[in-house]
Amino acid sequence: MGKTFMFAAVRNRASWLRSAGLPTERVAGVLAVTLLWAAGAMHAPVQAQRPPISDPGNRAPAGSMPGEWPLGVTSANVNARPIPGSVLGGTGSDNLFVSFPSFGPTAWTESRHNEGDIALLIGPFDPTDPSYFPPATFVNDYRPLDGGRPFANTTLGWRVNQRLGALLATSRTNGVNNEDVLGGNPVGITHGIAYFNNDFGQGWGYRMTDGVFANGGDFSSDLQIGIAGFDNGLGEATVNTAVSFFPYSEGWLGGWVNDGAEGTGVFSSISPRLDPSVVTFTGGLASVLLPDVNSATDGMLFVAPTSSSNSTNIAAAFPNALGGWNVTIRRDNDDDFTGQTANFGTGNRFQFLYVPYTARNLVGGHVSGNNGSLLNSAGNDRFSISRTRAGEYALSVFDTDGVTKLTEDNGTLILSVSANLPGSTTLADRKFMSYEFDAESGDFIIQARELVAKNSPNSQNIFGDELALRDVNFYFSFIDFQDPVTLFPLGDANGDLLFDFGDLEPFVLALIDPELYAQTYPHVDPNRVLDFDGDRTLSFGDIDGFVNALLGN
Repeated sequence: MGKTFMFAAVRNRASWLRSAGLPTERVAGVLAVTLLWAAGAMHAPVQAQRPPISDPGNRAPAGSMPGEWPLGVTSANVNARPIPGSVLGGTGSDNLFVSFPSFGPTAWTESRHNEGDIALLIGPFDPTDPSYFPPATFVNDYRPLDGGRPFANTTLGWRVNQRLGALLATSRTNGVNNEDVLGGNPVGITHGIAYFNNDFGQGWGYRMTDGVFANGGDFSSDLQIGIAGFDNGLGEATVNTAVSFFPYSEGWLGGWVNDGAEGTGVFSSISPRLDPSVVTFTGGLASVLLPDVNSATDGMLFVAPTSSSNSTNIAAAFPNALGGWNVTIRRDNDDDFTGQTANFGTGNRFQFLYVPYTARNLVGGHVSGNNGSLLNSAGNDRFSISRTRAGEYALSVFDTDGVTKLTEDNGTLILSVSANLPGSTTLADRKFMSYEFDAESGDFIIQARELVAKNSPNSQNIFGDELALRDVNFYFSFIDFQDPVTLFPLGDANGDLLFDFGDLEPFVLALIDPELYAQTYPHVDPNRVLDFDGDRTLSFGDIDGFVNALLGN
């Protein structure tokens, strides 16, 4: 039987059965028999899945469990500020108000915080209950379960972990005055650096690696925040951030790379689809060369430092002549204004995430810093970007109608410098990125800054550093809370990153036996991947769309 004829028959049969008043489960059953008879059994290998949970220390209340497991990309806006009048790095600096004003598709929460560190979790058990989020007030050194402190529902989620995927953070403010003091004087306006560290992270929750309810450990990671530029060695800070998780089980290419001087990279975590040879160190500098990828045309490489030191780093990368990227890690307070100083061989840990321009739902691109034009991009009908002044860019993001502007309640941005240091063929630039949503214009205001002077009369804070706006090429991507970027093509029911006739049986299985489907394809969210009618839920209304798309109609 030809495939076109077969699916026409299947579609017609399904329509006839529904019009005849047959219950939907019977319609699905008949359809399943037809498809399985015609196509045969085809299965994809089971990939990463939610681990069984356990509580060996008997610390959680009986019957407790985490909530939704993140099957795909998920992001959150995290607001954090110290109590006014606190001393930076001293009294009151751990007394923070942490909140999660928006997130999606999966909820986020936290189970520990102090100045410069937040222990994040994905999938609180009941995201409709405020008790599963931190208290809506200033709390000093929030640590439920530690030191005899009482249990909190905020621990009932999946503690973020570097072994499972990429974790990216961006400062979500273009400078903030936290009304804190140092030496009795106002600190003034500071700029934040945010990323996830790769060492032991504390904070209670269910570990994503083994399902154990524990106080961090086993590659749990903390969100780490520092002050950009000089800070008298204090290092830590508190600012609003945007955070995103890209699970390797969805096919994302990335890794967490340890320090290196020469030779092949050593990873603390890497995508199962990659070989460690994709990263090499030469003279203490890293390069990333992905198989079958041309860095100039095929996609974007987002890079971030991962050091756990309170002295924060900045990371940048740029496409090289070999089709890969050169990566440079620096101290954010490096006062070699020529840019020739970098973390050569020590302190150059970093992580990377590759986002191809072919990814579904991608809204993003490679921006030329000197004029705001696009070097490469995807989803152009859903955004516009312009350079408003040196080092500043206004990004408008639109809904699928191409008209209605989206706000920070709808999604987050990930940003990464993608330029070489002027005059260098080996070193990446030394600028750093941030953004802030402007409610008046409805635009995301992206800024690139560079440390250009110390003891400067142009400084915005007590430290005397000047962080000037400077043009630079950069990558950006808008991560939609409802429909985030994904590598799964629409209709990819078996999660093999292809949409073909191998998806017939799993599509039917998802309709008639969702529980068995979840067991067989635990890395696929059918509500995201098989939603052809746009209601964000897999249903019998998606049958025609699936069949038509498979036939190319």
